[in-house]
Amino acid sequence: MRLSFAAFLAATCAITTCEAFTVRQSSNRSYGTSQWMSMSSEQGSQKSLVVISPPGGVGESTAVKAASMGSSVRWFVVSDSSNSKKVSLSQETLASISAAGGKVELAGADTESLLLPVEEAQSAIGAVSQWCGSADSLVCTFDGVENAVRQENEEDPVKRYMDSIKLAAKQAGRSVIGRKLAILPADTDDVEEESRDGGFLGSLLGGNKVEIPASLDGAMAADSSKVVKLRHGELFGVPESSPDFSPLIGGPRRDPVLCEEYSMRSVRVDPTLSVSGNTLKSSNSRTSRHSVGEAAARIALGSVSAADGLDVFLSSQNGKDEVPDETWVEEFGRVEKMLSSGAGAQLFEASFSSVPDVERLADWVATKWAPAVLRTYELAGIRIGARPVYAARAGDGRTEIVWQELDNFETATVGKMIIQVSENGLVATRAAGDASKGFGSISRKPLNGEDVLVRTLADAASQAVEKGLAKKAVVKKERPKKKAQPAPVSSVASSGDVVPEASSTPSLESGPRQAGARRSSQRDRGTRRRKLTPPPDQGGDSGSFQ
Repeated sequence: MRLSFAAFLAATCAITTCEAFTVRQSSNRSYGTSQWMSMSSEQGSQKSLVVISPPGGVGESTAVKAASMGSSVRWFVVSDSSNSKKVSLSQETLASISAAGGKVELAGADTESLLLPVEEAQSAIGAVSQWCGSADSLVCTFDGVENAVRQENEEDPVKRYMDSIKLAAKQAGRSVIGRKLAILPADTDDVEEESRDGGFLGSLLGGNKVEIPASLDGAMAADSSKVVKLRHGELFGVPESSPDFSPLIGGPRRDPVLCEEYSMRSVRVDPTLSVSGNTLKSSNSRTSRHSVGEAAARIALGSVSAADGLDVFLSSQNGKDEVPDETWVEEFGRVEKMLSSGAGAQLFEASFSSVPDVERLADWVATKWAPAVLRTYELAGIRIGARPVYAARAGDGRTEIVWQELDNFETATVGKMIIQVSENGLVATRAAGDASKGFGSISRKPLNGEDVLVRTLADAASQAVEKGLAKKAVVKKERPKKKAQPAPVSSVASSGDVVPEASSTPSLESGPRQAGARRSSQRDRGTRRRKLTPPPDQGGDSGSFQ
């Protein structure tokens, strides 16, 4: 269904439920009045959610899942100016949303209108904040920008598409005081850059310019460290609410084959920082759009535990069963426990049998070992970027090594390494830097010279044992168990088990007579009787004649 702007306004006055919504480019369109429709007319005191995304993809999955959970969703679709894509929901999806008491409202604008300054008549910036209004949570994603079509004399259409989504997210984020969630690929760089002027028409004609945020999370909130980040691997699958979706590959067959969206339903949630401190790359993991949408809806609506600033990675695993609510709660609870214990950004760990004096070992690490390592050529010779500058005590049994860089003759703390000494070990983790200068989140990339410190920490653990600051952990060796000899295998089938006779060594002190056994009496064998030979006569010849 494709309508002009005037026809669309007339249609919305006559209907309350519609199957499709089309975002089109129009040179004479005014975006002062936003376009909308309601997928469900039911009202109620329910949680509200704003979703900003390109048409289809993860944005559609998130909006439909949240509405199916009984919430009120306002989905703002950002469409490419040169590509009109139809947004359509199946009748089954609309029925499930209505049955759950949810609601979906749609509105949209193209990239060209969003990149215009507010003063322009065709600018859609003011309509975004007016239509989205106040909400309990905000979800934004870039999924779908790769389908942008290059226009004439345009260098990077994908970047232009992403900039328009950032501007829409910035406008919507001003009125949302609750949870803010950014859905990002795993290999997205989080380093905050300086804001740049991105207004295309303004930069050419010399008029007002549009200030474009450097990142999506920075656009959603002034303090990007409080934005929850849900990262994914290589995305696959079509939203289940789309009419083009089919659970079977190639249609019905005698031996049906399920699509990947149904054969890889199991999920796993991990901290974005792995145990080694390195980021998870999307080339090694794949994620279903169905799973990302469901996870985003659960985080936004608060059905799972997710603290402000949480940064997690979602991957899909083999499994045909639908993920229950308990599994989602368990997965996010496990991540929260890992991050609270420091295992999420753990870099090094050494175990001791015992540490006689924890504070003494911590002082040695801060005043002896760390300064000596920081003076080495590998670390002191770093000339570009941040480098480890000094080490200091930071609490009970804790030492921190600080990374700093010089920017406009001002020092900024980029990150830290926390070395925690306990009664039975030593653990090193990566920590965040100065939040006031844009380094409030833990770096997803190894810091300069971090690998050198991790390697030398193993030597520090050995030196601590040699100096008597710690006792070496004793590894218990298990005694090798004697393997039982296998029983002899016979190729002859027998009716019963054959028990081999135990071999006995003859002895003079043992025998059947000593055990009290009696000699067995002579028995008859067979039916034929034996003839007994008479004993010889001992009295001489009795039958002789005289």
